[in-house]
Formats: sequence, structure tokens, C-alpha cells
Amino acid sequence: MAGKGGGAWKVAYADFVTAMMAFFLVMWITAQSKPVRHAIAEYFSHPSRLKSKVPGTAPTQSPEYGAPSLMVQPEIGLGGAGVSLIDVQAKREGRGKGPGTRKPNLFVVHGGQQETTGTIVSFDESSAELDDPAKERLQRLVPALLGKRSKIEIRGHATRRPLGTESPFQDAWQLCYARCLAVRQYLERAGVETERFRLSQAGVYEPQTIRETQEKQNARVEVFVLAERVEDLTGSPEERRERIKAP
Repeated sequence: MAGKGGGAWKVAYADFVTAMMAFFLVMWITAQSKPVRHAIAEYFSHPSRLKSKVPGTAPTQSPEYGAPSLMVQPEIGLGGAGVSLIDVQAKREGRGKGPGTRKPNLFVVHGGQQETTGTIVSFDESSAELDDPAKERLQRLVPALLGKRSKIEIRGHATRRPLGTESPFQDAWQLCYARCLAVRQYLERAGVETERFRLSQAGVYEPQTIRETQEKQNARVEVFVLAERVEDLTGSPEERRERIKAP
């Protein structure tokens, strides 16, 4: 019993009222339009697919992959500890300043345990060349990339220590870009289409560790398979719909 007056029933009643309010809110939302009802029904039927059926929007999840959350696979990543869970959900036609404005939302949660396709490639601190272990890691990833149409992001990182005077790179940004190019070229030679790649650099600003004794771990490139398809990012929304309708 809650307090001297025996008010446990009040707590239960409050929970009941809250649940009823949530239920009626869902019912009200589903009554707004047929496309909304269809989208909600599709989600609960296939929650891992997240494939929108609302006219004028593009799917936020590629059919080849089971969940929109992206993470490095523990067996080819960091062993599961300290990896980053990246959830990319992009709206193709938002309420922006023009037709087709895209409003991507990026959520990062450290220490997650979900898996998807990706890997981390390590480099020597001042180098942009792939060594044998890095090539082996990428080669293990290649079979999971071939035959798909999902975009692939290659993100470069560097240690926070200054580059030596003999370095061919002016700064960490150039070093990160060179590392991304090395990874992209290796995957291209393995048969992955060029149009699927997206290169980005974080420089020294997303360190995997801030421990000085482990600084070398920050010299790396991360490879992510995104929940975006090449065709979804080619042309305006009207042009994409025309391609779908074309025989």
C-alpha cells in the first residue's frame, strides 16, 4: 500500500489512464490518412525492414539488410567492445527550402551490440598505405559488399600527435583523405562499384581512445554499409519516380 491511506490503486489507475491515452493517440494518428495507416501497418508487420510506402518518399532501409542500425561487426571490427552504433535514417523529401530537401538524422551510441556489415582498418600513424593485415581485413569484407546497391561510407581518422616534418601530408585531414582513397581503390579493384562510395574525414576529432598510451588505435579507417541505396540518391524525387514507372 502506498502511504497511510492505502493508495496503491491510484498508481495502478494512473498507469491504466496513461496506457489508454497512448492507445487513443495511436488510433487518432492512424485515422489521419490511408498512407499513414499503411506505413504503420507495414512497420509492425516488418519492423526490421522500415521500407516506407508513403507516396513521394524513398525507403529508409535497403532490402538487403535487416536493420537500419549500422555497426562494425565484432568479428571483423573491434571485438565488440567500444564500437559505435550508427543509426542513419534519411528523409528524402523533408519540409526544407525546396523540393527534395533531405534531412538526415545521425544517432551515435557507444557500446552497442547490434551487428551489420562493416570493418575498421588500422594504419601506421603517419602512413596511408595498406599493410597486409589491413588488406586481409578488407578482403574478408568484400563478399558482403559485392552484388549490393547500398551506399558505402569510408571515414578516415588520424592520431592527435603532430605529423613529422618529413610527412608528405600537410595536416591530418590530407592524411585521412589519402587513407580513404587507399581503402576505396582496394575495394574497387575487388569489384565494388565506384558509385557506391562516399568518403568522409573526421581528422583527429573522433578518437577511438583518448589514452596517450593507446593513441595508435586512432590511426584508422572505418567502413560502413549505409541504409541508403545508390538509386535513392540519384536525381530528384520526381526523376526517381519516373525511373520506377519506366518499363
